[in-house]
Amino acid sequence: MKSIKPRNSLRKRFIAVESDTLVIETIQTISRIHRQRLRVVKLKGAWRANEYNELVFEAAASRGRPKPDKYTFKGTWEVNKNQQIEYNCGEGPDVLTFKGHWNISSANKLVYALEGSSTSRFEFKVQLESPTLYPKKGEIRYRIGIGTRKSRLSGPGQIIILYGEWKFGRNLGLTFQMDYGQGRVRAIEFGAEVTFGRNKVIFALRNEFGQPLGITLTMTHKFLKAIDAEAFIRLKSRQKDQAIEAGISIPF
Repeated sequence: MKSIKPRNSLRKRFIAVESDTLVIETIQTISRIHRQRLRVVKLKGAWRANEYNELVFEAAASRGRPKPDKYTFKGTWEVNKNQQIEYNCGEGPDVLTFKGHWNISSANKLVYALEGSSTSRFEFKVQLESPTLYPKKGEIRYRIGIGTRKSRLSGPGQIIILYGEWKFGRNLGLTFQMDYGQGRVRAIEFGAEVTFGRNKVIFALRNEFGQPLGITLTMTHKFLKAIDAEAFIRLKSRQKDQAIEAGISIPF
């Protein structure tokens, strides 16, 4: 009778993430001696998003690993109440949580920069649910396709909602202040081109480089005065200057 050789097995799971790190736990079962070996490995590298908006970790090359390993986390991820990205590994309760902050760099791109890193960042391809925003709602909604093998988003997709509060910054620029939990508040800063209408002001938002984002924020006369009386007075002064220069009357 032919003898059956005992088989060894190796199980791997992802247990944690840091700004430039992926932590992997491996359990090796050695059948012939009925023993298991547990090993925890911290891989250094960089996080990014691929063309399908999936999370990817590219491990840095090392002496024992001349060719960098690349791990692609297929499947959907979500944004939790603290504006952090969560990925369910599909292995029971194991969830990878990415801490960082959001930035809006262009009309169809949403960036998540990981905390404590200058290289790891997710740049997602997205579409605005609506190009017109109203400050009372305090949210910016995007549609995103994750794992779809198409160059453009199609179908309903997944909705990402950025929650925050609109405030005025320097030179009547705007900031969108977001609460990341545990007292952490960060703001996305925007430039703006201002247009006056009847009982409202429309801000066409621009990014940090002065490029248009295709987003407008519409504030009513009453709401603007209520949230920032000083900004309201400055805008009225600017409106009068524009009206005098143009030789027309702009109702506000």
